[in-house]
Parts: sequence; C-alpha cells; structure tokens
Amino acid sequence: MRDETRFRRHKGACPYYRENWANGDQRTAQGESLLYEIYCLKGWPPETREDQQRCMCATQRCWRNRESHRVTPEESAALHATAESA
Repeated sequence: MRDETRFRRHKGACPYYRENWANGDQRTAQGESLLYEIYCLKGWPPETREDQQRCMCATQRCWRNRESHRVTPEESAALHATAESA
C-alpha cells in the first residue's frame, strides 16, 4: 500500500495505520454516510472495531504478525518520498 499525503496518522497507533477522512457527502455501498476509510500500509486494514482498537493500541508491535514497529530513518524517508511523489 502506498502512503498518501491525505492519510491521517495517529501518534499512539501503529505507524502503518492510516485514516482517510471523507468530505461529508460520500456514501458506503449500503448508503450510509462515510466518515473515514481505514488503510494499512502493510495491507492488513482492520475489519472490525476490535481489530481497529488493536491497531490503535499497537505501539510496540503489530498485533497481527508481531513485527516490530521500529521504523528506520531510511524506511521513514521512503514512506514520505512515496507520499510526496503522488
């Protein structure tokens, strides 16, 4: 998944967790108002509220694969470069 500048990051959440806030007039397939879409840069977006809560609290390790969240400066630069080139 490519990082985008419109994606919102959360200080206390997984560094790969992103939200894209809707502009208010977007609708889901079921016709409900869309508040935001959730993305995971690793390709594992949460599918339930419980999954989302786990992502929001996963400050040390990814709860899905136990991967460390220590993002190196090189990885951080690559994520930001991808976002800026979009």
